Amino acid sequence: MTGAGTSYDIAIVGGGCVGGTLACALAQEGLRVAVIEAREPQRVWAAGSVDVRVFAITRASERIFRAVGCWADIERGGVSPFREMRVWDAGGAGAIHFDCAELGEPTLGYIIEQRVIQAALNARMETLPTLERLCPAELGAFEADGDAMRVTLAGGRVLRARLLVGADGAASRVRGMAGIAIETRDYEQEAVVAEVTTELPHRETAWQRFLPTGPL
Repeated sequence: MTGAGTSYDIAIVGGGCVGGTLACALAQEGLRVAVIEAREPQRVWAAGSVDVRVFAITRASERIFRAVGCWADIERGGVSPFREMRVWDAGGAGAIHFDCAELGEPTLGYIIEQRVIQAALNARMETLPTLERLCPAELGAFEADGDAMRVTLAGGRVLRARLLVGADGAASRVRGMAGIAIETRDYEQEAVVAEVTTELPHRETAWQRFLPTGPL
């Protein structure tokens, strides 16, 4: 939705999976929401392609997506349920096993491509009359202004919001500009994410094997 004006209840910097979900939840309750997003997300992709950035979501996250009205689109985009989880130590006898049947649940959760979740959230945001997506747009500055926040975009547009939310990732510009300190630690590790074809089916099971060099 566009043209909602420059005064909002909530301004959210970052329209990704976290910011987009929050925006949908607030806007469907009638709050005036502005979502400030730097880039238009991917909306179409080649058939057979795979987004190697995936989310493993729990049933609780599924219920949130249902509540904000985007789960049906996520399912249509493609989800892979996992019903069991097996974790074991390759160098010892330690192992643990979870099974959704023991919990009386249909699944433990789902593996979903990031682009599928994002596309569903974008589609839902476009249906909410009190939500305005500002994209492409970048945060320039913000300051307290009475009982609201005065938010200036990089292009000069000024917004007022009762609350400003930073949902702009690990290197959050909102956090940095607010002077919120963080403590970081370099683990001197790297991760490899890839699409693989296995000899045997995965049996709707999440497998995690701990090796001396790290988990697989």
